[in-house]
Amino acid sequence: MRIFNSTQSNVGFKLHKGLRLVASALLLTSAVQAGAASLMVGDKAPDFEVTTLAGETFKLSEFEGEKPVYLKFWATWCSYCKVEMPHLQSIHNKYGDDVEVLAVNVGINDSVANIEQFFNTGGFNLPTVFDQRGNLVSDYGIVGTPHHVLIDKDGLIVYRTFLASDTLDEIINDWSEERTQEKAKNTFRKYGRR
Repeated sequence: MRIFNSTQSNVGFKLHKGLRLVASALLLTSAVQAGAASLMVGDKAPDFEVTTLAGETFKLSEFEGEKPVYLKFWATWCSYCKVEMPHLQSIHNKYGDDVEVLAVNVGINDSVANIEQFFNTGGFNLPTVFDQRGNLVSDYGIVGTPHHVLIDKDGLIVYRTFLASDTLDEIINDWSEERTQEKAKNTFRKYGRR
């Protein structure tokens, strides 16, 4: 007769959970290998059209010439992603008029229900896509989460990083200042001095 105690059960559960995470990582890696090679800074960002969880259409090329775009690839099971989510929300709140923000859930070992629960619990309100088929993950060469991609208003990738950084914040702030100056110039041109 075999005795199975709770300690052995927890070890089995942790092992099973660990295997699931390894399998997820392998799937993410194979999705990238099957798709486009990793895009580099200076490359043209692949165009895409998706529907957010709120039912809004997001087409990257519609922002070209208008405003830059910040893509954040993430998952609810990614601890760094969850820790960084308030940062993304603050970027969206502060710079949303100047920089378009899109949270892209990588869709591996995740669900819309998990996203909604996480957002409701944390009080997040961000444009979010569930990349269930991995098209964006593949097209953008994403190999892990979190992953941040900044695309300028010309549609070029200007920055990629795994973690939110001062450089990422500086680029977004600079973009916002540039747009503010452009708006002021346009207003002056339109109305002139009175």
